[in-house]
Amino acid sequence: MKMKYFLGSLLGFIISITAMAQNNPGYDYLSLDEIKLAKDYFTKNLTKSPAEYHFYLGEIAYKGGNMAEAKSQYEKASSANVESPFGAIGLAKLELKSNTKEATKTLTDIQKKNKKDISIGLAVAKAFLDNGMKDETVKAIQELRKADKKSPYSYILEGDMLAKENKPGEAAAQYDQAIYNDPNSVLAYMKGAKVYEFINRKTATELLRKAIEIRPDYKIAYKDLADLNYREGVYAEAIPAYKEFFSGGDYTVDDIRRYAGAQFFTGNYEDAKKVIAEGMQKEPNDFVLNRLLMYSLNDSKEYEKGLEVGDKFFSLPLRPGIDTSKYIVQDYLIYGNLKSENGDKKGAVEQFKKAIELDPSKVALLKSIASASASEKDFAGAAEYYNQYLNMAGVTANAEDYFQLGSYYTSAGQSLMGNEDPEIKGKGLALLKKADEAYAKVAELKPDSYLGNYMRARVNYQMDPTSEQGLAKQFYDKTIETLLADAEPNKNVLIEAYSYLSYYYYLQFDKLKKADDKAKVKEYAGKVLELDPENSNGKQLFDWASAK
Repeated sequence: MKMKYFLGSLLGFIISITAMAQNNPGYDYLSLDEIKLAKDYFTKNLTKSPAEYHFYLGEIAYKGGNMAEAKSQYEKASSANVESPFGAIGLAKLELKSNTKEATKTLTDIQKKNKKDISIGLAVAKAFLDNGMKDETVKAIQELRKADKKSPYSYILEGDMLAKENKPGEAAAQYDQAIYNDPNSVLAYMKGAKVYEFINRKTATELLRKAIEIRPDYKIAYKDLADLNYREGVYAEAIPAYKEFFSGGDYTVDDIRRYAGAQFFTGNYEDAKKVIAEGMQKEPNDFVLNRLLMYSLNDSKEYEKGLEVGDKFFSLPLRPGIDTSKYIVQDYLIYGNLKSENGDKKGAVEQFKKAIELDPSKVALLKSIASASASEKDFAGAAEYYNQYLNMAGVTANAEDYFQLGSYYTSAGQSLMGNEDPEIKGKGLALLKKADEAYAKVAELKPDSYLGNYMRARVNYQMDPTSEQGLAKQFYDKTIETLLADAEPNKNVLIEAYSYLSYYYYLQFDKLKKADDKAKVKEYAGKVLELDPENSNGKQLFDWASAK
């Protein structure tokens, strides 16, 4: 009777250990590389099964490369329960590289002695797998299947091995087999989803939804579903899954980054800021969270606060080669815009320059730099940057681009033409000539528009303000010709053109005394009066030309 009771108790112990492996959230976390969640679980629940949980804490340390801590945890596992083989498995695992033969024998013997215990067999097979010993891993997996061919865990582990070898299709087949043997294995669905993400996203999503259907309380499945949608850029679908995952309260700052990112990318700036605020309570200098906050404040037009965050973001220390913290083009663009919106146009230009240095293909940024320079009355600088843009844009540049360039050169030249210093005035003249070249390109690209020649006329007038050289004449002639071909010509431009020509011929008559010039004065002054009967200059010139 005592022997029967002992065997019954032993069988119950074996079954309970097996069940624990199959329904252990901590084991699932560790298997899914959710290290923080796994460590928290095993630490909080250490008293439930000290030997096994110290072993898994050792596995976490081993995975992180901390062999001293791994050894300490394995030794604690042995001390916690001398009859449990977990500690011995961990210590033998550490010896596989230096004492391969002996450690292999130890692990093999442990599995033979505990052949019915799936959790022990899994630990042995994992020890071989983590040391790159494929043949021994396969043998250990085969022993697991002899013990329980219906257990999903041997198939899951083989799937892990194949996934590690970059064989997603074969790994997926193993996870499928695990599901076939145990349709309620949530871990199998989640593992399958990870490899199917690279084969068929729809299948991956279905697998995760099935895991949630089986275990609605299993928050980690929501996390994987959210992460899957986040990686695929389907942010709107990621948000409800993140919300459900976060309701469990067991999440990391890395999770917060992604959740905040999903909110930001869907334009939910207020929600994004709330999530970011929670993350920054834990890690106030987190690089990604500060970036997202700067972006969110910029996009929600909170420019003053955004600039404060931007200043902080760009003061955070970068650690090249240590972490992934580095500035990207968008960082400089957002920071530049924040500076611009706060009136620091010069500072904005500096940020836009850095963006172009980082990615020269961002040629359109030169337009923003030119605009910012112009707003600071640095028209020469604006023209220089816009000219750089046109040189890089090549054949894609259009008439509007050349018109803008011409306007910058015009403003730059005008500001110097009134100076008494001949050298400065000469620089102004040179800038106006560049403006004329830009407007000539407008006329070439848009021959049916009067604007190119009209602007050439105006800029040439500025180079010849007394009109004695008549630099503007030919362009006003062409402006009139184009305008008269239009069903509804611009009346004001016509008045300006006729007025110029009337005065130009007045000067010619004054100089050469030709009757034809006087007749032209009357002709063009008359055209002015036809359009504007009260035009005083037109009246004066018409009356003068009409007098005998």
